[in-house]
Amino acid sequence: MKTTSSMLARCAAGVAMTIAAAAPAFAHHSFAVHFVSDRLVTVTGTISEFSFRNPHGLLVLTAKGDDGTDQQWKVETNSPNILRRRGWSETSIKPGDQVKIEGYPARDGSNFMRVYRVIYPDGHELVGQRPDPTVAPGQD
Repeated sequence: MKTTSSMLARCAAGVAMTIAAAAPAFAHHSFAVHFVSDRLVTVTGTISEFSFRNPHGLLVLTAKGDDGTDQQWKVETNSPNILRRRGWSETSIKPGDQVKIEGYPARDGSNFMRVYRVIYPDGHELVGQRPDPTVAPGQD
């Protein structure tokens, strides 16, 4: 069989596209590795950032700690595709919004959680994670 440079170029292009398509999968991680699934924590504060991107979105908010000092919390969301099906959009949450966030805490005890839901002062909410019937909302 005769190999030509154009065949090699097509093969190289195919390999490059496969690697590029797989790159986001390397960044993805398991929920269970990072978060405690049978407990919820609640944080109330002011949104400073909202990223609506793959593989997970990110909320950053400033909340008052038990000692009264400002604490920064990072809150991971589902992918934009899943969030859209639950009523979210790129403009659902804006810097300056006052919210209460319930979420699954990080296993390492850091100020990081996976969103369960975002609740606004007027009572409307954005559901981020499918409810787990074995976990009571607001349980700390």
